[in-house]
Amino acid sequence: MSGIIQILPESLINQIAAGEVVERPASVVKELLENSVDAGASDIQVDILQSGRSSIRVTDNGRGMTKEDLVLAVERHATSKIREYADLIALKSMGFRGEALPSIAAVSRLTILSTPREGLSGHRLEIWGGKKISLEEVGGTAGTTVEVLDLFYNTPARMAFLKSPRVEWNQIQMAFERVALGFPQLRFELIHNGKKIFQLFPAPELLLRLQDLWGSEKINALIPVDLTEDRIRIYGFISPPHCHQNTSRNIAFIVNQRWVRSPLLYPLILRSYAGMIPSGRFPTAVLWMEVPPELIDVNIHPFKQEVRFSQTTWIQTLVGKAIGQSLKSYVPKPEERERRFFPTPWSPAPAQPFLFKESDLPPFLTPLTQKTDSIPWAAENFDISADQKTSMIDRIPDEESPAGREGGFAQLSVLGQVQGTYLVSLTPQGLVLIDQHAAHERVLYERYLSQWQAGGVSSQYLIVPILVELPSGWSIDLETIIPEMAAFGFEIAMAGGNSVWIKSIPAGMSSGQGETALKEILEEMKMGTPPIRPEDFNQSLLKLLACHSAIRAGQALGPEEIKTLLNQLDQVESPSHCPHGRPLWILFSWEEVEG
Repeated sequence: MSGIIQILPESLINQIAAGEVVERPASVVKELLENSVDAGASDIQVDILQSGRSSIRVTDNGRGMTKEDLVLAVERHATSKIREYADLIALKSMGFRGEALPSIAAVSRLTILSTPREGLSGHRLEIWGGKKISLEEVGGTAGTTVEVLDLFYNTPARMAFLKSPRVEWNQIQMAFERVALGFPQLRFELIHNGKKIFQLFPAPELLLRLQDLWGSEKINALIPVDLTEDRIRIYGFISPPHCHQNTSRNIAFIVNQRWVRSPLLYPLILRSYAGMIPSGRFPTAVLWMEVPPELIDVNIHPFKQEVRFSQTTWIQTLVGKAIGQSLKSYVPKPEERERRFFPTPWSPAPAQPFLFKESDLPPFLTPLTQKTDSIPWAAENFDISADQKTSMIDRIPDEESPAGREGGFAQLSVLGQVQGTYLVSLTPQGLVLIDQHAAHERVLYERYLSQWQAGGVSSQYLIVPILVELPSGWSIDLETIIPEMAAFGFEIAMAGGNSVWIKSIPAGMSSGQGETALKEILEEMKMGTPPIRPEDFNQSLLKLLACHSAIRAGQALGPEEIKTLLNQLDQVESPSHCPHGRPLWILFSWEEVEG
């Protein structure tokens, strides 16, 4: 029997290759931007329609192509970047495989108009589904315009795997930002559905490019990083410990001007901030790295988004050292150390039965049969010297706790706070430390969740609405999510351009907390792949609200505030962990304390 093994048709080969290069509209944007950069362009414009499903057009003022080069450019494995293996080892260009244009052409209606700098005329090439339709001479200015229409029109199965327009547009923005971060000396422009989203002028300083992309508010507090050792330079910016967010989107590595994902470097960032920021929160870190080309391999990933270092341990050591030096040199401003997070006084909650089951009671929440003075340790036994300012315990008078079931959190004998972060309590079983932020976050999360399930988070109107300038790109789809935001306690209205009015915020928040929370919610709603179940996504937003509303580490609490918090903690269903999974308390038995 013969004829089982056959050579695939060229059209099918190109479609298979396209699956490795063209995953979604953002993949097309990335490849075309990199081609423009490699062509020596100083001005690049990206014009998108309907999140890339209808049209993607990239125009540059690069060197352009002759008729002969234009015809070859859409052939597989045709490239101007390398000639031999030695060129691949010392690669300095963004693209090199020669698969982008033919792969894009195989799954779209592709048009390329290119005019060489030294030529008087250019040429226009049109390809549909990998088949050449026309090639004609045209006039035009030096440079190249590539237009991709009806992406995946001939591969409907691929079209079915695309996400919502909001998610696909967010992916395009990220692809654009990543190239723009690698080449701050170039001018970029991004337009979506006729609206100019980004207009980035050449930036003489890296911080200016970050400001144009993310807004001045997010980058004002960043700490510079700069380390050079043995032909390797690591420089950029990281956030101080008190500035963190609910997404890792703003952690970026640009190696030799190429944005990369790095399983090697990413954990170093989180390890450097371990113990400084809450669990589930992420810092901002944008690091540019200049590494000799022979020490890295960029040919290990189909989308060229990962690199391999030949001196792994050395690179890790340098990155960790660079970040560590910057964090150690950072000295917080007084207002950052003393900032208060209680916008309004607390009011004691009415006594209610416990919501958590008797079997779920922490071991120290048993009916109190002993008085504080019969416990082996009492407040008078704490001997703290005057120079131990960071661990000073605020003494609290021994008063009656708010009403609650005997043995609850509200009945604990509280000594005070340690480092303005932990509540110290005495029990017959030992010494209990309660994380005030985690505890308050649990209280607020369950409150917000109950309100949301009942129809919407309670809100409070602002006497004076807040005008918020959003960074470029954030205003996309805002009109469609106004009803969604109302369910989370926010009433917002368009104010023109990239501005919105905040008319109401969740009850109990300060205006500053509400503004920050709204920005993070908008960013969360427009980024990444949504979870399988919509309710999971909504609960993640409620956790974000609770995190922003809760008291912080370093917040000094008065006796009444402590009592109210403990009384409210008696009313939650899960008094052991915060919504992100961090323990609320830890018990040190008397044996552990005395040992």
